[in-house]
Amino acid sequence: MTKKQCGIIFTLLTLILCVGMLAAKLNNGGLNDPTDLSQVLSSENIQNVENSEDAEALNQTNYFYESRSLREQQDSSTIQSLKAIISDENTSQENKDDATKKLTKKTMVRENEGRIELGIKNKGYEDALCMLEDSKATVIIKSSKPIEQKDSVDIQEIVQNVSNIKDVIIEVQK
Repeated sequence: MTKKQCGIIFTLLTLILCVGMLAAKLNNGGLNDPTDLSQVLSSENIQNVENSEDAEALNQTNYFYESRSLREQQDSSTIQSLKAIISDENTSQENKDDATKKLTKKTMVRENEGRIELGIKNKGYEDALCMLEDSKATVIIKSSKPIEQKDSVDIQEIVQNVSNIKDVIIEVQK
């Protein structure tokens, strides 16, 4: 064996040993380990930190997460009912065509909202939430400081380029 082969074998054995030790430690405490992340974020611990900046950041993260979840649930419900109308044999062709148009529109709106949110995040913001309506867009941005005129124009350009909506409302969540 050459020195290079010995080095590779020694490195692999070391990695196997490290993984084995890590697995043994994980199996001893398992998922019931009190230092587990879910235990740290339990409601008791959140109440203790409620007055700190960490709790405020956690609340903001929860705001964006909950808003996105609620929007996705509503959209999924709407899409499911439209698909049911389309697949129902007793529905008239006119209603099926109308449901198909609404389904296509809803799908495009969801895609555009995602693209706008991604474009805003790419501008350096922590998080963004976009809600598109017929002729109006509401954009909620997570930022610790107020946005400047230039940033506002950039956000409006992103919304207009993606969705062709010119009426944009921008809100800032800290």
